[in-house]
Amino acid sequence: MGQADMGGSTEPTEDERGFAGALSPTGSVLHRIFQPRVWEDGERNAVLNELFFEGPDWRPFLYRFATLIVLSTTIAALGLISNSAAVVIGAMLVAPLMTPILAVAAALVHGQLDRLWVSTAVLVGGTVAAIASGWVISRLAPGTLTATELTPELLGRTAPSLLDLGVAIAAGLAGGYVLTHPRAGSSLPGVAIAVALVPPLATVGIALELGATSAAQGALLLFTTNFVAIVLSAMTIMLVSGFVPSDRRLMVKGRLRVGFAVALLATLGVAVPLTWHTIDVVSDQGFAREVISAVRQWDPAGRIIELEADVGESRASVRLVVASSRTPVPAWRLAELLAQGREIPVDVEVQYRLEQRDEATAD
Repeated sequence: MGQADMGGSTEPTEDERGFAGALSPTGSVLHRIFQPRVWEDGERNAVLNELFFEGPDWRPFLYRFATLIVLSTTIAALGLISNSAAVVIGAMLVAPLMTPILAVAAALVHGQLDRLWVSTAVLVGGTVAAIASGWVISRLAPGTLTATELTPELLGRTAPSLLDLGVAIAAGLAGGYVLTHPRAGSSLPGVAIAVALVPPLATVGIALELGATSAAQGALLLFTTNFVAIVLSAMTIMLVSGFVPSDRRLMVKGRLRVGFAVALLATLGVAVPLTWHTIDVVSDQGFAREVISAVRQWDPAGRIIELEADVGESRASVRLVVASSRTPVPAWRLAELLAQGREIPVDVEVQYRLEQRDEATAD
């Protein structure tokens, strides 16, 4: 998108630095870490030209972006379906979505609405293309994958938590730092790996094709979490690093405040369902530990092979696969142990696998 319409490159005053710090509770801390520096116009424009493409550069960029979206999603979908973490990581390196996301952040801090709409349109188009590609790959890929039997790689992207939000915020800070410190550009692939963008979208497409609506919603929430957290963090770094000229910052102060407020509210918005899910996960993990302890008392000879424990508002459920060397113990006894002290019923399903050892010697 050509050259940037920036002002001079004077060093920020103390008042201007205070303005950047006031935009975020973490601004003053980040200011001490990321000291503002004097930016030459040519240096700033070179960075912005890596994010915005206009004029004769627009069509080649769009072609490259569309090609990489389809290819990276194809790689990610195949890795998710085959449960290959290495393949999924490879897809993260190819994925081009970090560019329009950082472009959205840069457009917001500079108050450039035209560039904001274009970058948002590119991001939305890439998101739709990635989901569609995942759907097509799932449709064409051979195998017995079903809505109730997803691979661990797929399941890992369907249940985001506050930990994922923390990763996204840190990755956004890293992305903004790399962007405003060109010599650190070699670290950008690591940022792309740290925050998954294309794999969750591929998961959405695969889950929709399989009819796993709940899994698709979880994967879409993970992508949304990554997007809003990266934008907020990158905006913060761009402001406190002196990347936005002081005259430009004052000229678009109203737009800047609105943009920052929207990004902050969006991040807080995704934090609500993430918090509830985190609470559910912690509760289920605590219940699972209770089940493990109860199994030792219920069948000392039993060895847990698989365990699924879930605590709801009105009911708790346990699914166990147990290997044992003796006659199966009735499941109702385990259910009674788990129901002690609880005000809700506990459903227990146990699948026994008899372990026997037989040795012989023949001459």
